[in-house]
Amino acid sequence: MTIKVEKSKTDQLRQGDEVIIAQSGGSACPVSILRDYLSRLNIDPHSDELIFRQLVKTKSFYKLVNKDKPISYTTFRDHLSKSLRSVVPDPSVYGTHSFRSRGATKAANSGVGERVFQRHGRWKSVSAKDGYVKDNITSRISVSKSLGL
Repeated sequence: MTIKVEKSKTDQLRQGDEVIIAQSGGSACPVSILRDYLSRLNIDPHSDELIFRQLVKTKSFYKLVNKDKPISYTTFRDHLSKSLRSVVPDPSVYGTHSFRSRGATKAANSGVGERVFQRHGRWKSVSAKDGYVKDNITSRISVSKSLGL
């Protein structure tokens, strides 16, 4: 699945970009979750509408407030916190950057090429990307193992 990012604060050239997401088939498959989200909100996946925008909860459904206005960070963070309540003991310790950091770490430790996942994460620089990555023990110990001592 390809998501067109028209503009963002990390887009220095203001050209926009595309984020490509693979379908994993698992219970946390990002493509399946996004399709379900779009379906629940009656958003055509091929439309030019904003995907993430302000929602208001009615009796049993969310309805869109404004089709042309993106969802605010605080609204998204509040919805994220509510969603995590049934999964983690203290959802207040998680924010959107927790997921960004974990995704970058997983990509780096799974052998995804640095240039590819830097672009996918839309980081301006290598140092910005590296701030999100926590190397696993196998990667860290490979330094001393490579010395052949």
